[in-house]
Amino acid sequence: SNSGASLAVVRRVIAIVSGTGVEAKLQNSRTITLETAVRAVNAYNSGNYRGRKNTELDLQVRQTFTAGLAPTLEGIIAQVRLIGDDYGGVAGFPAAIALAPVIAAEIHTNRNSYTALITAALPLMQAESSVDTVAHLLRPFTTPLHGKQNWHVWASKFWHFLNPDAFPIQDSRVGRFFSLGGPNSAAKYVTLLQRFREFAIAHQSWLDSLRSADGGYAWSDTKLWDKVCYGVVELGDGNHAR
Repeated sequence: SNSGASLAVVRRVIAIVSGTGVEAKLQNSRTITLETAVRAVNAYNSGNYRGRKNTELDLQVRQTFTAGLAPTLEGIIAQVRLIGDDYGGVAGFPAAIALAPVIAAEIHTNRNSYTALITAALPLMQAESSVDTVAHLLRPFTTPLHGKQNWHVWASKFWHFLNPDAFPIQDSRVGRFFSLGGPNSAAKYVTLLQRFREFAIAHQSWLDSLRSADGGYAWSDTKLWDKVCYGVVELGDGNHAR
C-alpha cells in the first residue's frame, strides 16, 4: 500500500540520519578494510550491468579501444556512443546519447592535440594531470542538454580507456568513496586525482591480495581500485546506479 511504502521511506531516512542505514555502513576511503576491498572486487566481477556481466562488458570496451582513439569520425562516434550507452557514461540521462555525434565531431576536429594530451598524461602514481589539461579534455563533453552539461562520468570513462593508468573513472560511486562534493568541474576531477593517488599509495600493500582476488580481469591497478569503489556499494545495496 502507499502508506506502507511511505513508512519504509521514512524508516530508511531515519536509519541514514541516525547512522544505522545502508548508506551509513558503506565503507569509504578512510574506513575500508582489506577484507571488504577483496569482497568488493569479487562483487564487481560477479555483477551485471543491464543484463550483461561486468567482466564481459569490460572486455568488449577494451577491445574497441585497443588501437587508441579511432582515426575516423565514424569510429570516434562509435567509441563515444559505446561509453555513453553500453558503459553507462550518460549516467541516468539516456537522452544525452544524442550528443555522441557532437562530442565526437569536436574530438575529431582536434584529434591530434586531444590524442597528444591523453597519451602525454603520466601514470597517476607519478603525477596528477593539471586543471588546464583536464579542462581541455573535458571541453567536448560540455555540450548542454536539458539544463545539464559537464558530462564527467562520460568523459572520464572515455579517457580511462584511452590511458587507464592516468585517468580513473569519476562517477557517483567513486565520488561517494572519496567524499567528493560540489558541482562537476575540471578542478573537481583533479581533486579526485589527488585523493585517488593518495589512497592508492597508502594502500599499495593491498595490491597483491586484490590482484589475486580479481583473477587478472583488471587491465590496470587504477581499474582495480575502481572495482573496490563500485563493489562496496554492491555489498551494501545492489540497487544503486553509477
